[in-house]
Amino acid sequence: RILLVIEDVFPSRLRKLFESKDEIDELFNGNFTFRIIRNFFQKTDSNKRDTDLDKYFLDVVNRIFKNIKVDKEFLMKFLMLRIRDKFLNDEDLKNFYYSIKDALMFVMYLLRLKLLEMGAVNMEGRIFDEIFNKYNPTFEMPVKRGLFLLGALTEFLLRKQAMERDKKMPFIKQLKSFKMNEEDFKGLLPKVQNKLIEYDAFTSGRRMIASEISHYLLQAGDNWDMSLDEMNFYFVCGMHLANEVNEILNKYFGEPKEIT
Repeated sequence: RILLVIEDVFPSRLRKLFESKDEIDELFNGNFTFRIIRNFFQKTDSNKRDTDLDKYFLDVVNRIFKNIKVDKEFLMKFLMLRIRDKFLNDEDLKNFYYSIKDALMFVMYLLRLKLLEMGAVNMEGRIFDEIFNKYNPTFEMPVKRGLFLLGALTEFLLRKQAMERDKKMPFIKQLKSFKMNEEDFKGLLPKVQNKLIEYDAFTSGRRMIASEISHYLLQAGDNWDMSLDEMNFYFVCGMHLANEVNEILNKYFGEPKEIT
């Protein structure tokens, strides 16, 4: 069966698609293919026998070839659907982190093609600009940077807790299966700080992260005007890229290398 016909695609468009793929492959040291896109638009429930998101997958593919923008809230809904599924159903969480990487690659690919409007403002120079510039313009708003760094700091806590408690991470229940709202995120920072202090792990570098989180969230103010899925997406990106945050801490504070 022919499920989708895409006509009148110019060679220049095909060239742009492959050039953007090469840029993403280099950035992530990976191999971005449409198989990654398919993974996010396959099933609403991984336990279902048949796929039920085929029309959405085909629509996104059509938009990529025809240079039609993708709605941000629509995209975040399905990215987080798969990320939550991997979080809830993977014992060692390995596929959970892979799914975050795939989601970020997908978002960056659409941004390179100018098919996604993420919102951006001019930001002043800060200590973690190296990371934010690398993934520009994904994190070009204070609230996005604050959530990203909060995700990284939470990841450091979970790793410490796993070491101290024989791989058990009871704090993970505080993350509400990544369905946290604005109020939850604002209350999460002091909880993470207190736990790190309990474990005697609130180092100077982590205090700097906490300070930057506070700075960005205060800049963001109230009523972030973001969907629940989008807020949680930036948070899990910080969890996935925590090692890159730690590399900067090591450069400035001599932080020990995190256990991955």
